[in-house]
Amino acid sequence: MVTSRPVKIRCTEFASSDPAELREVIDRGFGSRLQMAVPRSSDWRATVRQLDAGYFTSTDTRLPADLTFTNDGHDDGFVIDTLLEGGISIDRGKAVSRFQPGDTFVGTGPAAHCTVRSHDVRVQAITLPRALLTAVAATDPGHLGSSWEFSSFVPVSGGARRWRDTAQLVDGLLADSEAGAAPLVIGPAARLLAATALAVFPNTAVAEPTSTDRHDARPQTVRRAASFIEAHADRDITLADIAAAASVTIRAVQLAFRRHLDTTPMEYLRRVRLDRAHRQLLAADPGRETVTAIAYRWGFPSPSRFAASYRAAYGIPPSQTLYGRPVTRSARPELT
Repeated sequence: MVTSRPVKIRCTEFASSDPAELREVIDRGFGSRLQMAVPRSSDWRATVRQLDAGYFTSTDTRLPADLTFTNDGHDDGFVIDTLLEGGISIDRGKAVSRFQPGDTFVGTGPAAHCTVRSHDVRVQAITLPRALLTAVAATDPGHLGSSWEFSSFVPVSGGARRWRDTAQLVDGLLADSEAGAAPLVIGPAARLLAATALAVFPNTAVAEPTSTDRHDARPQTVRRAASFIEAHADRDITLADIAAAASVTIRAVQLAFRRHLDTTPMEYLRRVRLDRAHRQLLAADPGRETVTAIAYRWGFPSPSRFAASYRAAYGIPPSQTLYGRPVTRSARPELT
């Protein structure tokens, strides 16, 4: 859905040494039934800190002692865990998987029945709705429905590091009030998380283009899509929005941009936004605006990456433009 509204990030924190309180929080927040062995010492303390960005949630949880969770699945999404401290084992009925600090894995999903045992753990958990993952899978959501699944709960080689880097970037954005208030930052960050999850965990969601998709990958498709992008670059538009505006499937609009512009729709959108940021830097009052604020405003969550992209497009750093040196080049590709 096209939107330009800021996202209100909600922070919830819990800390307690009461087993009953901890059980209630875990049961309510994670859809799990918790059994626990209370530590003999009286100085243990469990903490849960959750940031809810609307599109997804990020939760940092510290759980002392030895705990057992019976999990019947998350109602509406997948929980991807990174174990920071302690140890976890997951019994899914056919095999038991054991994880140590640094490991990343799909902890649970819809109708994912499993038993989880933990020992003195700290876990970062990102919860992604199935609908978000389905949309980002670049497949017709109506056709795909809820039939797809992750075929492995552990990432491909090198995938754990990629996931951790992405999650760390997004957590930094959630902690930055200026970034969180920018409508074009949190939505794309959610889709970045979803795209990373689909890239690093084997799944059945990504489909090949059909003959109809190939037929629809025409210059007219690019023109309609580009016109929509130009008109809505200041809003949080998705690949599905662009395809719908061009009256084709997601695969068709991707093929069209690759065939006729040698780029992707989202890269074209990024370049349009870079051009808008450039224009705003030229017109901005350096006493009242910053490069970072303008970067966030146009959907660039990393100021350093924005600076690198800007320099590649215009030959100078964005700070130099802000302080008065005009540049007239455009960052956008042209359809011939």
